[in-house]
Amino acid sequence: MLTQPATIKLQSNVICTLRLEEIIADVSLLTLGSLGNISLAQDIGKYVGWYVKSRGFSYYIVGPLDTLSIDDEDYFYRVNKSPYITADVYEKFSAGLSIAGIIPVFDGTGKIDANLISSLITRKLTYPVLVEDQGKATLLQNLGYRGTFIVRIGDRFTFLNGLPKMLYWSIKPPEIESLRRSVLLNSIIYISPGEINVRKPFSTSGVVVYSADQFVISEARIALEKKSAPGRIPW
Repeated sequence: MLTQPATIKLQSNVICTLRLEEIIADVSLLTLGSLGNISLAQDIGKYVGWYVKSRGFSYYIVGPLDTLSIDDEDYFYRVNKSPYITADVYEKFSAGLSIAGIIPVFDGTGKIDANLISSLITRKLTYPVLVEDQGKATLLQNLGYRGTFIVRIGDRFTFLNGLPKMLYWSIKPPEIESLRRSVLLNSIIYISPGEINVRKPFSTSGVVVYSADQFVISEARIALEKKSAPGRIPW
């Protein structure tokens, strides 16, 4: 069982809740889940870590404890239908955040995928988790997750167990334009002959891209001609 809530309450500006695509244009969790080269997720984590650290945050919410499915309300806040690929992306993204001096947090509100949680536990990725209430924290504990649980009440975060921490180091950021370009090109998905689908998850033909930038569209045309692209289908 969890202990009583810690007396320490944190202002909301300690934990960054910005979505990935709000920090790097067109790069969402789904983009990372479509990468052919998942190691790029670590460099994204380094950049995001530098970005939020430079704005005074100590924690960053990586993404949900759920996998992609067609009935999701927001496809771009999911990584992949596979819990194993999702865990792999989270591992690399979180490593980048940690290198930059930011503590990763998982979003355990809403739906959760038990297989994803099992994969995270196997990888020893038991970072703090944002939950709705102590009932959700207990559910995660019953699934074997041992970590710190946090609830948000108004403009404050309260730790249900454990105490807030801070990493004191920082890094210089990766060069963002070349990194963004690499990620958007490496996540281009070839499905079959057809048209170019811009930000259209669950497309069944053509090529899917996550940006309308000209360099992406040009590469998508080449993918249609070659009938191949580096990205993987996440749905």
